[in-house]
Amino acid sequence: MEVAPGIFRLELPMPFELRHVNVYLLRDGEGFTLIDTGLQTDESRQTLHAKLASLHVPIERINRILITHIHPDHFGLAAELREQAKAELVIHRLEVALMEPRYARAEDLVHDVAAWLSTNGVPDAEAEFVKTASMAAREFVKVVEPDVLLEGAERLGIDGGELEAVWTPGHSPGHCCFYWPDRRVLFSGDHLLPKISPNIGLHPQSGADPLDDYLQSLDRIKGLDVDLVLPAHGDPFPEPRDRIAAIKQHHEERKTALVKLTSDSPRTGWDLAGQLFQGIRDRNVFQQRLALQETLAHCQSLAVEGRLRKQVTRELVTWKAA
Repeated sequence: MEVAPGIFRLELPMPFELRHVNVYLLRDGEGFTLIDTGLQTDESRQTLHAKLASLHVPIERINRILITHIHPDHFGLAAELREQAKAELVIHRLEVALMEPRYARAEDLVHDVAAWLSTNGVPDAEAEFVKTASMAAREFVKVVEPDVLLEGAERLGIDGGELEAVWTPGHSPGHCCFYWPDRRVLFSGDHLLPKISPNIGLHPQSGADPLDDYLQSLDRIKGLDVDLVLPAHGDPFPEPRDRIAAIKQHHEERKTALVKLTSDSPRTGWDLAGQLFQGIRDRNVFQQRLALQETLAHCQSLAVEGRLRKQVTRELVTWKAA
């Protein structure tokens, strides 16, 4: 559980294909900083409290909560933990802008998603199910106003040293990693994972070119002196450069495949997603939506590079090899 002196990895359960999320407890003088919170579920809540009790850390000693991004497994318990601990809640400002429409006014977002699905070639019958794929996320989250807004490059005092907030958009527009230079430790959230690549998706709440944002963010991390990466999913791993190279190769292979798939005629994102992610039509609607988002992010990157032509009308967006 103690992955480095004064740094504790708390593995919390999730009822999804990814079975766990890691949150991190950092000793900070007489108090503690918590990075991410886990889902707002009874199982996650009870596990977190049990792990804190085993460390003899009462909730009241958590002085600050840092959020990498507002996906439910990272942000779900933030509201109640902040209230219980009277802790300072710290989030990037671009994540705050997503909270209300995603979790408090989700019905409005569903309308925008429905239009987005239609213009990207999703048939009406499938779109009726896919458009509500994320609605269930609301039960795992409570919206809360943060105390401190980040933009990136902030230095946050901790245990006689500093944590640097590193803005790493891509997986989410305001995703942040937290870097401890004195310890050469990176808390990477979902930005850098040991076994899988995070979903990088183009959708109504994403950045305009999320894959290129993500790849540039990887370069930002590559420039840091890191001996230990502490990810949100999976086990800690040593310096990140090899993993970054592998992830970049993975995305370039996907882009190359998409150029080939569009070489004969214009294709919609939905059509391309079914080809790029074999068997995706047999998966649940949430996975189908993630596949579409990821396909579109790669297509957008290729269009920016000039390797694909993006054709847009009121009714449809198609992609064709340049």
